[in-house]
Amino acid sequence: MPPQINDRGFAQAELQNPAYRHAVLFSLLKHNPSGRFYVKYLYKYFYQLNDVLICTFGVMKFRILLLFILSFTIAVAQPGRDEALANSYYQNGEFEKAVELYMGLWEKSNNSPVYYTQLFKSYENLKQFEPLEKVVKKQIKKYEDNPVYQIDLGYVYTNMKDAAKAKEQYEKVLKALTPNEPRIRTIATAFQAYGEHDYAIATLIKGGKLMKNEQLLGFDLANAYTLKGDMGNASKLLLQRLEYRPEEAQQIKNYVQNARDGGKLMAEIETQLYTKAQRGEDNESLNDFLIWIYIQNKDFEGAMIQSKAIDKRKQENGFRVLTIARMAATEEFYTEAIGGYEYIIAKGKNSPLYILARTELLNCRKQKIAKSLNYSIADLEGLKADYLSFINESGRGPQAANSMKELADLEGFYLLNIDAAIALCEEVLKMNGVPQQVKNQTKLSLGDFYLIDGDVWESNLMYSQVDKEEKDSPLGEEARYRNAKLSYYKGDFEWAATQLEVLKASTTELIANDAINLAVFIIDNTGMDTFLVPVEMYARAELFMFQNKDADAFKALDSIKRLYPGHALFDDIEYTEARLYVKQKQFDKAVPLLEDILLNFKSDLKGDDATFLLAEINEQQLGNKEKAKELYQRIITDYNSSLLVLEARKRFRVLRGDKSN
Repeated sequence: MPPQINDRGFAQAELQNPAYRHAVLFSLLKHNPSGRFYVKYLYKYFYQLNDVLICTFGVMKFRILLLFILSFTIAVAQPGRDEALANSYYQNGEFEKAVELYMGLWEKSNNSPVYYTQLFKSYENLKQFEPLEKVVKKQIKKYEDNPVYQIDLGYVYTNMKDAAKAKEQYEKVLKALTPNEPRIRTIATAFQAYGEHDYAIATLIKGGKLMKNEQLLGFDLANAYTLKGDMGNASKLLLQRLEYRPEEAQQIKNYVQNARDGGKLMAEIETQLYTKAQRGEDNESLNDFLIWIYIQNKDFEGAMIQSKAIDKRKQENGFRVLTIARMAATEEFYTEAIGGYEYIIAKGKNSPLYILARTELLNCRKQKIAKSLNYSIADLEGLKADYLSFINESGRGPQAANSMKELADLEGFYLLNIDAAIALCEEVLKMNGVPQQVKNQTKLSLGDFYLIDGDVWESNLMYSQVDKEEKDSPLGEEARYRNAKLSYYKGDFEWAATQLEVLKASTTELIANDAINLAVFIIDNTGMDTFLVPVEMYARAELFMFQNKDADAFKALDSIKRLYPGHALFDDIEYTEARLYVKQKQFDKAVPLLEDILLNFKSDLKGDDATFLLAEINEQQLGNKEKAKELYQRIITDYNSSLLVLEARKRFRVLRGDKSN
């Protein structure tokens, strides 16, 4: 016969052995009389056991044993049913019924903390604090060493409007505090749960003194002050913590970002840090934290000033400034980014970051032009001259390859000098030592320039080469999208739609959304109509616009309106005409077209695009900030699934004067 067993895992294994099964079960029941786990095995194996049991005990004893088992099962199952029912009553807000059941469970379980908690909450919801007082006192008597129950009693007295007794109870807990770190934290948390923030703070302060290490509980104390709304003391303690343990900087940043009223806390920390900086206090952790706060607030001017000051004071090489400049450029704060790059360049050609800063400065200026509607030919020519100066200074080799590619884009897309753009791209592709990714980016641009020049075959070849070489990268997806767009321009809508369907799952959000938009356009305008001539004419007009043949584009669009009046393409035609006028800086002609779309076609595919473009014109050209703000707001509310929502929200907040985005 096996040994007496009270281990559940071992029992499960032994229960598989028919020879020992009955002995194991009765041994388990003997050592675990309240274990519901084992009862199910009695049921599960009962019929397999009955012959053995009858032989062992006889018929009469077997029946008595069976009656015992059934009675035992009912006794074990009853608390489980009552608990489930009590929980159901509680969840449904039937607290009076829940109290009755929880009280029974609590009393039968010898004041179990599990049932006590639910009983407490039920009485609290009923606002029956007198009977709750008795329950809490019994719990305290049972668990004299648990201060949480004593705090519960203080809370009950508070709700009974007996402030004196509540204070007496809380002071009693505070007085009995011992140098036990987990216990101190538990008591402070219990006070905070009842909104007694002053007692939580007092607990942590005294606890730090008892532990003879006030920094040990510094983070907890800062949190207690934050919960109280005392951002001054919270900030002071967090900064002390940062100085004491600079390795916790990220933890403190996470806390500030996620704290209740985190904006107020961040503002107070910024004030205190700025005061320290004004007093000449030089602590690297604090300086970095101030820069971090500036960045969170999108205050790149402040971040740049602080970074430059630290760079000068520490005689650094400008890497800190470069980091901020890159962030500013990404967030489209181009003025601040340009200032950072120029600061590094001013260090001279011997600076290790000189070439990098020159390269990124030129690209940043180009991005600024790409995002603006109000650049001039003089801006373009000035940027071109600076590109050429840098390329010649660097030598027309691999280190200048990226800048040559960017200059090609400037020549081809903005100055409309296609021959110069193609020549620059071909020069880069012939170089040795140029990173393959730069070469593939250059091939994409070259494919565009071939298409602008009318060489569709060479354009397709360039896109296909990049697709093959960058199969699983965003660059490869971009190449596939351009090939799909090329098929669309040629009027091969079925093949274009097939390619776009695959690109809907692109890892790059921009490509995925562009693919979805074009696919939807093709399906909407070709799916139910076998007469494709108007759509072919429209695709041709878009190709003319891409090729800078604006007059041909206008003629093609006008032909669709004349030959097919009332066609579903009308809003698309108006939007494309508006873009052509914007391209030609004829904003007064673009505005009425966009306004007509918002009036008559706002629910169609071009509704969000037209709204955004009209907002840009009002913001950047007409100086009507309020109108622009209204239009950006409309994108956020009326087109909440649009890809333009994030950009619209950012511009709306800037126009509203928010400090941060």
